[in-house]
Amino acid sequence: MAAEWYKEQPINRNFLSPLGFKLSLELFPGVDFFCQSASIPDISMPSATVPTRFRNIPIAGSGGVEFGDLVVRFIVDEDLNNYKKIHDWIREYGVADDHAAGKDEYSIALLEILTSHNNVNRFVKFTNIFPVSLTGVPFDASDTDVEFMTADVVFKYERYDIGPQLDPPTASSTAAPTVTLSNTTSGNWDPSQSFNLQYTSANVASLSIDQGVGVVSAPGGNVIQSNVSHLATNIDSLTSSLTYTITAVGNNGTTVTASTTVTFLRPQTSANRVCIAVIDENVGSHSYSGMEAKWTQFRTNWPDRHFYLLQPTTATSGGLYTSSQISDLHIPPSFLEETDPSTTDVDNDSP
Repeated sequence: MAAEWYKEQPINRNFLSPLGFKLSLELFPGVDFFCQSASIPDISMPSATVPTRFRNIPIAGSGGVEFGDLVVRFIVDEDLNNYKKIHDWIREYGVADDHAAGKDEYSIALLEILTSHNNVNRFVKFTNIFPVSLTGVPFDASDTDVEFMTADVVFKYERYDIGPQLDPPTASSTAAPTVTLSNTTSGNWDPSQSFNLQYTSANVASLSIDQGVGVVSAPGGNVIQSNVSHLATNIDSLTSSLTYTITAVGNNGTTVTASTTVTFLRPQTSANRVCIAVIDENVGSHSYSGMEAKWTQFRTNWPDRHFYLLQPTTATSGGLYTSSQISDLHIPPSFLEETDPSTTDVDNDSP
């Protein structure tokens, strides 16, 4: 046994601070007693002395253990709320007003012992605690220095127990959560084909994905998606998009999110069919107003159709244009603006 003395050396070399404590009473949740001082009460047991020829020998006696009073000093708030709570407790359950108490007069108190980093390390639980005395509140106008009022309350109780040492918070319980979300699609995805959502996370307590996916398991994984294009929002006549968002709640209570977007090809119908026209450089007697009217009517009838105008990239005879696209082809400026708003110029595609 002596050879293992090194195993008994203290691991925590921080000393217990007299400032590191917090008191709460179960009977009055949410009431801050501005506690200034409290203590783990003394404890004692009876003993007996047995005389012998040589000397008197003390031995453990019987009769149980005696616990000392719990004495708490607290600052009285300006509205006397915390003082009145204890005051009314004593009056009601001491039957001071000639009526029986209407509810249980006992409570449970917790004296939390804090570490040097203000984390709860142990607790002392007082069972069936009740107040037996409360000091008065003296007012004195002759005082030159203002010192905040304090009051002392003495509690009796059935017993107290010192709780086990609590595990200190780990790095994963205090670290900020992280989460990522991606998908396996590329380009404009065929809505009839399935795809995967891929996610990773760290330091999280729970994960969930919207768009009907629901809760997923941490820390990462894949979720297969199929037949979800009906949830997408139309971008234009050719494509639609669907954005997924994953929400992670961290072990420290904070929330983070990540998103990914899938772009689908929209099914082609008469409403959004792609239109392709081949340019005619011999416009003859077509006027700007006539061409503008035809384009306006086309867009009124088919507002969602994509329109492509194919034209040659090189001249065959007589030159490509004598002056400009607008002048030579009588192209409505509104068409050019819709085709390429930045340059008012049509795309040059080889026939």
